[in-house]
Amino acid sequence: MKGLITNEWDRDNLNFLLNTKGDEFKVWHAQADADDLAYAQELMDAYSRELKLRAQELEIEGNIALHGVGLSKEVLDRIAKL
Repeated sequence: MKGLITNEWDRDNLNFLLNTKGDEFKVWHAQADADDLAYAQELMDAYSRELKLRAQELEIEGNIALHGVGLSKEVLDRIAKL
């Protein structure tokens, strides 16, 4: 799911943030300026929103599978009110 990160540049940077560990991340963080850190936070916030949306989709799919369309409509209505 692409979600809220809409281009490959941002997706690649998010993957870097999520997958870089240890000394390599420390080196990046040491050279990062305030703009870099703000951009990294924006990417993480967008990814958080993507995960929440995906969780909602899975809840709906699960409810359809378990209980049919009636309960799923209730879930959709509840989500729409958020």
